[in-house]
Amino acid sequence: YMRTDSTTLAQVAVDAARDLVSSLYGNEFRPEDPRNYSAKVKNAQEAHEAIRPAGHPFEKPNVLEGSLSKDEYALWELIWKRTIASQMTDARKRRTTIVIEGGGATFKISGTRIEFEGFLRAYVEGSDDPNAELADKETLLPELSQDEEVDCRDLLSKEHVTKSPARYTEASLTRDLEAKGIGRPSTYASIIDTILRRDYVFKKGTALVPSWVAFAVTRLLEEYLTALV
Repeated sequence: YMRTDSTTLAQVAVDAARDLVSSLYGNEFRPEDPRNYSAKVKNAQEAHEAIRPAGHPFEKPNVLEGSLSKDEYALWELIWKRTIASQMTDARKRRTTIVIEGGGATFKISGTRIEFEGFLRAYVEGSDDPNAELADKETLLPELSQDEEVDCRDLLSKEHVTKSPARYTEASLTRDLEAKGIGRPSTYASIIDTILRRDYVFKKGTALVPSWVAFAVTRLLEEYLTALV
């Protein structure tokens, strides 16, 4: 059921995922007990099972690659990876912070080393290549001991600008509606269609830009219908 908010897997799916974890990655990547999750959004529709690969056992990605279109395969592989990762052990990372003092100034740098990949071995959000992404996530620092003296080899200055929050897009507005419990998955599209049709917002590229009509309606509601706002 594509509108489901459920994160629950049927027992047959849990067993299929855990079997694949053991066969593909090893028993050290499979937790002793199955992992269960609860929805994090308000008004979650949890009457149905989570979206997952069909069948038992699950087909491996390379089996279906030739029979699906590029987009179909990418979507199916994403669902497959996330389902498998949901039944894997936690990743373990070690974060190290080095504080260097000298000349009245204090410098601080932090680094991260992945000690055990856990579920990241199968799935890194937003990445098609978990192994490459894991390498990028590590910031390795040299071995140092307390009170050790270090030499400065170079100084580099970088300018950072704090940007204002980006305007809503249809996707980001839908995410916020879901997080705040406004509407239902079946009504998100109609909500966006309504504010566009009534000229409350207009599209500038992919951004949704509020119109003067929207500001006027908002002010009217705040002044005369405070209890509803």
